[in-house]
Amino acid sequence: MKTNQLILKPKVLFFDINETILNTAPLRSFLSYKFGKNAYDLWFSKLLHYSLVSTVTDTYKNFGLIAIDALKVVSNLKRTDFTADTSTQLVNILSSLPAFPDVLKALEILKEKGYLIVALSNSSKDLLKRQLTNAKIDYLFDKQISTEIFQSYKPHRDVYLKAAYLLNTPIEECMLVASHNWDVYGALCAGLRAAFIKRSEQQAYFLSLKPDIEGIGLLSLFQEL
Repeated sequence: MKTNQLILKPKVLFFDINETILNTAPLRSFLSYKFGKNAYDLWFSKLLHYSLVSTVTDTYKNFGLIAIDALKVVSNLKRTDFTADTSTQLVNILSSLPAFPDVLKALEILKEKGYLIVALSNSSKDLLKRQLTNAKIDYLFDKQISTEIFQSYKPHRDVYLKAAYLLNTPIEECMLVASHNWDVYGALCAGLRAAFIKRSEQQAYFLSLKPDIEGIGLLSLFQEL
């Protein structure tokens, strides 16, 4: 655990969802079975790449459509057949990912401490709602924000600024909690506080900026807040 002294406690905690709150292991297994070794990592890198291109070129495209397009690319690279059923399976698995074991307890404690708990995800509004409902943790979030309403994707700095504005909260009183270094870095560049939660093989890489908190799992977070 590495922590910078929190002189000013945040009031709003924005949580990334996929790979931070929800465990993508079922999707990883499906893609590995369907397309071969490392298919998930290849797919996710393409998904991130295409969503960034969509954002910087100001040509917003639905997250689900980008996810399917990215999977088609993986299918071509792996020289496997891609069918409509594959798209359906992808969406169904994405919608039904389980929460990590530490999520329930950590969020309950943070809510008891008085923090506003907000989901901030690149998933579409409908997908985000299904994900949190199916994982049976939707009631733990005071608000669900899909970047869809901003027509941009994280880690564009405007996403974090607009999310803070939406909640009428100064950016310095907001903190992003995520397991992706690029997400954390985007929040830091926008002036928010940030906590990097290490999951699996995620690496801490933030160039010249450092998150306020670095920990393994969400239970390490509430100990610092």
